[in-house]
Order: sequence, then structure tokens, then C-alpha cells
Amino acid sequence: MKRLIGWIILAVILLILLLLLFTPFGVSADYSGGALTVAARVFCFDLKLYPPAAKKAGKEKAKKAAKPKKGKQGKPAGEETPKPQLITKDMVPELLRLAGRTLTRFRRKLTVNRFVLHITVAGADPYEGAMAYGLINSAAATLGGAAGRAFNVRKSDVQTGLDFNAERTAVDGGITVTLNLARVLAVALAAGAGFLKIKRDAARAEKAAAKERKEKDERDADPDGRIS
Repeated sequence: MKRLIGWIILAVILLILLLLLFTPFGVSADYSGGALTVAARVFCFDLKLYPPAAKKAGKEKAKKAAKPKKGKQGKPAGEETPKPQLITKDMVPELLRLAGRTLTRFRRKLTVNRFVLHITVAGADPYEGAMAYGLINSAAATLGGAAGRAFNVRKSDVQTGLDFNAERTAVDGGITVTLNLARVLAVALAAGAGFLKIKRDAARAEKAAAKERKEKDERDADPDGRIS
């Protein structure tokens, strides 16, 4: 019986871990009528972040007295052992390439669940309105194709229009981007493994260079110990 209870507890823990790893979370933003709203997305629920909820009248926040910070005690004088550098100058090019690969992996892990863009061009001036409408259509087609190749877009709704009675161009849009912890961990582990490889290769190169310098110094020294 105790063994069965233990297996049940273990199964529940594993289930919770799986839910945490694969539950999508992200952010959702919408712009309509000049107003912006931002919400945190957890699974399929949105938690409103902006604009903040109105504060109740008469409610004041208690101010906490600032406590004086205690000064740090001086360390005894003495020479400290220099720590090895985490990043050296020779590692910078490889680290930049690793950063680029990491950003590419992270971008591919993102999911654009929803992308909405509605643009209605004002056409009070028919010529300028028609020119702007054509330019926006061309830009929307180009950017939409590039975004579709760069990101995993599940749902996209892009519409453009021309209103000869409108005085101002109207723009409404929205986007929801999500990912999960499993994908974040995959990117972090790949980046960590790449950094360790760069660090190991740099250490080997430094060791080989030090050995070569030592051998050169020994060849340049004469039998009496004097430098030729």
C-alpha cells in the first residue's frame, strides 16, 4: 500500500512538471481606437497588465520608512589571488556567432498564435490616398511574407482599405506570442553547451601557445643559461 501511494505521488509530481514545461505562456497586445491593452497569456487565459485597474478612492498606500543601509566592513588589506577571466579577447568572435545562433533558435521556438493588422487609409485627397494605399499594400505583402518565414504564425489577419470620407488613417492591430519552458530550456542548454565548447577550445589554444613559447625560449637559450 505504501509503495502504491509513493508511485501515485511520483506520478502527480511528474504530471505537474510536464504541465509546467509544456504550458504555453507569453504576451498579448492589442491596439484599437488609439488605446493600447497588454495582457499576460497563460495557456488560453489573459491576465490584464495594461492599462492598470483604477484605484479605489480614499485608499492610500502606506509608505515604508527607508532604512539606512549598513556600510560594508572593510576587508583586511592584502593581495588577493587573481581569478581567471571568464571571457577572453580571443573568445569574442566565437561568442558573437554563438549569440546569433541562440537568437535564431529562440526565434524559431516562438509561436505567433494571432496576428491582426487592419489599416484603413484616409482618402480625403484621392491621389495621396491611392498612393498611400498602394505603398501600404506592397509593404504588408513583403513584411507578411518575411514574418511568415521567420516565425511560426498560426493565425494571421491582415486587411487594408481605402476610405475617401475619412480624414485620418485608422490602424487596428493585435498580436499574441507564446512559448513554453521546455523550449526555453532547450535553447538555454544549447547555448550553455556552446559556451563550454568555446571555453574549452580557448583553454586548449592558450595551453598550446604557452607550451610553444616555452619551447622557443629553451631553444633560444645557450647551454650556459644565457639568452642568445
